Amino acid sequence: MIRIPVAPLVLAVIGLGTGAVAQTPPPGMGGMGMGGPQTLEAMQTRQDQMFDRLDVNADGMITGNELAVLTQPPMSQAGGPRMRSMITRADADRNARITRDEMRSAAAALFASLDADHDGLVTPAERASMMPAPPATAPARMTVPSRAPADQTGMPPGMDVPPGG
Repeated sequence: MIRIPVAPLVLAVIGLGTGAVAQTPPPGMGGMGMGGPQTLEAMQTRQDQMFDRLDVNADGMITGNELAVLTQPPMSQAGGPRMRSMITRADADRNARITRDEMRSAAAALFASLDADHDGLVTPAERASMMPAPPATAPARMTVPSRAPADQTGMPPGMDVPPGG
C-alpha cells in the first residue's frame, strides 16, 4: 500500500500548518500568510491542492476510503474528522464521491457565507465571527465526601441507633 503524507497539506489548508508552510502562502494570498485576507481564488486554489492530495488514485473523485486518512492519527488530533465532515457535505449529488467541481462549489459557498461585507476578501475578523463561541465557564463542581460524617453515636446522619446499641 502506498502511503502519501496528507497531514502537512491539510494542516496548511485549514491554517494550522507549521511556520514553514505559513511562510509560503498559496498563490492568491498576496503574501499575507494564512492569517491575512483571503480571496475566493486563493480558497479554491487551496481546495484544489487538498483535492489532489486526497484523491490518492487520481480518478477525479474523493471517496470515503480516501477520506479515512483524516480520521487516523495524526490527522484525527488535528481537526481531521471535522474536515472530513466538511468535505463530505460538498457531495452535492449524494453519490458518495466528491468531484473537484463539487469541492470548488462548496468553497465558493463557504466564501460567500464568510465574506460578510461582500468585498471579495475574507478577513481574519470575518473568519473569527463564524467561529463558535467558546464554552461558558463550567459551574463549580460540588464535592461529595467519600463517607458521610458520623454523628456522636457513630452512625451516619438519619440512621437510628439500633435497639440495645
